Amino acid sequence: MKNGAACGGLGKPLGPWTSGLTVAIVVAVVVMSAMVSAAGCATARRRPHPSAVALQAAGVEAIGRGELESAAGHFALALEYDPHLAEAESGLGLVALRRGDTARAEEDFRAALALNEDLAEAHLNLADLLMRRGADENALAEARAALAIDPGYADARLLAGELLLRLGRTSDAHWELEKLCAAFPRRADAHAANALVLARLGRPVAASEQADMALAIDPGLAAAHRARAEILQRTGELEEAAREIELAIASNPGSVEDRLTLATILAARGMWPQAARALADLVSAAPRQPEVRFVMAFVALGRGQATAALQDADDALALRAHYPEARLIRASALLQLGRADEGHQEIERFLGEAPATMVTERAQAQKTLAAVPR
Repeated sequence: MKNGAACGGLGKPLGPWTSGLTVAIVVAVVVMSAMVSAAGCATARRRPHPSAVALQAAGVEAIGRGELESAAGHFALALEYDPHLAEAESGLGLVALRRGDTARAEEDFRAALALNEDLAEAHLNLADLLMRRGADENALAEARAALAIDPGYADARLLAGELLLRLGRTSDAHWELEKLCAAFPRRADAHAANALVLARLGRPVAASEQADMALAIDPGLAAAHRARAEILQRTGELEEAAREIELAIASNPGSVEDRLTLATILAARGMWPQAARALADLVSAAPRQPEVRFVMAFVALGRGQATAALQDADDALALRAHYPEARLIRASALLQLGRADEGHQEIERFLGEAPATMVTERAQAQKTLAAVPR
């Protein structure tokens, strides 16, 4: 039996369907009952200091109001009363993350897990931090650790679904999100996430149904408009897709993913200069996000800038080794530069990596192999 922390509520969601994850901190401290060993010895989990518990709860309330200085003070004082209170240590990490100090946040989250390895919220907070850095495999491992402690931790399952999608494991992402929607049918963000995954699985009707369910629960949910934009983009309704993603951006102007989507839609409409302007400041905003480099490569290729496209595709692949979309852009750039042998090799690598769901891209790659001499 593991010592689990109760899961918190989801603040602003993150990733392709979401724009920023605020992981709630556990208010209650779970005190485990004594466990009797086979030898008959009983051991009891230490009861935290009551003043530390009260200060921890006050810190949670302060962070919920956005009062970071107050929250940090309450968590720090809680640790003075009880240096072993892992929840307070995790709370300090979340304050640091809100301030943009990721190094300090990671230190605090790992310190919390050293105090209590079964603190699900600390695993999830660490997963969020690692995903922001582009360390998706490590982030997924932390999300899985949170779910091993508490399979009903909805925020952890949502983040696991997002990470699986980012890693190209679309069917696995769908499975996680189907479980989430079944367990929490009134979570609009779960339906919106599932809509996005279904769109990428080539199931636009089912995807639209999920997006509609999300908007019926929360009409202003940016993630649902984001999913609708992708559905429309995939069915060729680009002007309508642009309107949907603009609604998402209006709701959360800081979302890197939404601005990337807008740039992609503008590029698909042949509006290359506007797409390039939409990408202008994203490298500094998300330097470790491979999708930024990928879209930059796509736009550069569309503008006939094959050398720049090749560099951006290389950067994307350096950040994510298994990235078939970026490999296909790299192959196209090499072919435009007259480097046919290398271009063919990249297309063959793409065909070896690309999932079966990339039907159109695989067919085009096969056609290019047959048409372009080496």
